[in-house]
Amino acid sequence: MRRHLAEALTLGATTIVSVLGTIGEYAETTQPVPPLWGALALSLLAILPLLWRHRAPLAVAVVILVICLAYNLIGYTGLAIAIAVYPACYTLVSEGTSRRSLAVGTAVALGVPVISMVPPLPPSGINLDAVSGTAISLAAVVALAEAKRARMVAAAEQLRRITQESERRLADERFTIARELHDVLAHTITLINVQAAAALDALPARPEQTESALRTIRGAAKDAMAELHSTLRVLRDNQAAESSDPQPRLDQVPNLVALARSAGVQADLVTTGAVDDIPTGVELAAYRIIQEALTNVIRHAHATTATVRITREPDSLVVEVTDNGTAVATELAIGHGMIGMRERVRAAGGRFEAGPAPGGGFAVTARLDLGAAR
Repeated sequence: MRRHLAEALTLGATTIVSVLGTIGEYAETTQPVPPLWGALALSLLAILPLLWRHRAPLAVAVVILVICLAYNLIGYTGLAIAIAVYPACYTLVSEGTSRRSLAVGTAVALGVPVISMVPPLPPSGINLDAVSGTAISLAAVVALAEAKRARMVAAAEQLRRITQESERRLADERFTIARELHDVLAHTITLINVQAAAALDALPARPEQTESALRTIRGAAKDAMAELHSTLRVLRDNQAAESSDPQPRLDQVPNLVALARSAGVQADLVTTGAVDDIPTGVELAAYRIIQEALTNVIRHAHATTATVRITREPDSLVVEVTDNGTAVATELAIGHGMIGMRERVRAAGGRFEAGPAPGGGFAVTARLDLGAAR
């Protein structure tokens, strides 16, 4: 609506100035000239192409220049008819997609004073004041149009960068969600599989052990469903930063150790230093690393013992998970889980190492930088 109003005002103002200017120039002419109605008709004809100036700005500007040339060749004097060139030049330059539009617009603007010098010339000669004034005013219009075009180009570039950044953040968020899903499901399904096998083995002779295994399965499935529901809600809303559900914390690591024990691995937890003021991002990364490492111990290592060590140092948090299992089997099983751990450490700032332990078994060590997270 606003654009249509602006167009109507532009066309109306241009028409009034052109008609009044043509009448004024005709009245001041002392030499014989064609009838006034012809001059007015050409003035209105020069305004008409402006209706299409946004669709074909260059074609419109050329048509107006041709009409101005015809006006001069017929014998009319003055530059009032060239008023239509002003909005045509402005549109041509301001809506251009490159600096080329500036050059074309400048050429069109220069066409007006050039046409005024084409014979037949009035007996009094060329009105240099009128020609120079028209040239200067057209140059000002072209400069304003170029300034607008430059602002639009800069805004478009900024929008492109913002869009790229948004897409990158969205991709990172999706990767984070996928990693969260992998960590939750891999750990829980592994535990359920181990407990289900234990329950089947114990069912004939030790029903009480079967009941314990089934209770563990039910608890693990319940916890997994809660985390899965939270993660999927974040995925649906695309607002991970605004999720109100609490993230896993280091004080929940004993639960992971207990689940590993219930899966048949003698797991121990050793904590050194205060870990109650760890930044949230580091705490979440540490929890997920321990969770994934214990999942690998249960699933791949064929281990009987495992130790989780959490050490608070002045500028870092060190997480280490070791086992006495088959290191070769663990290395062969390295996949998305190990990649996820490495990426978590990289995102939190720190170093990650995974490989055979010196005394046998396998060791996962993550040193997370506390200074970078604050």
